[in-house]
Amino acid sequence: MATNRFLTGCALTVALAGCGGVSGIPIDKTATDFAQAICPMAYSCCTMDQLKNNMAAGTTEQECEMKTAANFRGTLQNMQSSENAKRSKYDQTKVDACLAAIRAAQCSELQMIRSLSQIPACDSTFATPLVVVGGKCQNDFECIDSVCQKAAGAVEGVCAAGAAVGQSCVADHCAQDLLCDPRDGSNDSDDVCVAEQDNGGTCIDNFDCKSRNCVADATTGAKTCQAVSGPQCFYGGGCSAAGGRPGVAALCVMGLFALVVMMRARRAARARARRA
Repeated sequence: MATNRFLTGCALTVALAGCGGVSGIPIDKTATDFAQAICPMAYSCCTMDQLKNNMAAGTTEQECEMKTAANFRGTLQNMQSSENAKRSKYDQTKVDACLAAIRAAQCSELQMIRSLSQIPACDSTFATPLVVVGGKCQNDFECIDSVCQKAAGAVEGVCAAGAAVGQSCVADHCAQDLLCDPRDGSNDSDDVCVAEQDNGGTCIDNFDCKSRNCVADATTGAKTCQAVSGPQCFYGGGCSAAGGRPGVAALCVMGLFALVVMMRARRAARARARRA
């Protein structure tokens, strides 16, 4: 399954290019600022059951701040490496706007969204891309109006348009703003790029919906995207971690963890089926 490289490629990028106090990005301060803005709200507005699939949330507010800061630190180090390579330009003003929006948010607002990317001020990569189509890249956020297409296991790729809606994303990365949907958890060969639908749009499964809630009509069986009933958790998961523009890339850590849990469960189910 083609996945968003912004976060998953961080560790390798750090190892190859080096990180830390190279220049530019206030890594430690920004990581701490995000942790101290997110975690108190997470523990005020979400239940432990909602937070349990997000490894960065921990089991206490203090642990949440420690793990969240560590994850943001790694992401920001990746961004620093990209900026040093002149492939992108970090934008502190966008980060500050996102932090201000999180700090000003009320629980009633945060319980209506499934990820921080649904806060308008946080729906950003926090970076200006500098690589044109055909240029070398390591991350989606480096590519101008395109995505970073890589061969399996490769560190570097090239900026390209990406796979369109309905096309396979088994090997190819989905185009900007599209999601790689594992249609059947027991069969990787049917993964396809989809455009997330608003409530009321037709759907096949939850990945088709911005709400992640695809519901079949009791009479006709027709499926449409519907709002989730009851309060949600903004730090419980739900970022688009597969294909397309990273969106609030530095904030998609929680969605990545949820995706990892889901994919591990599907792989385990496939293994059990083969043994049966």
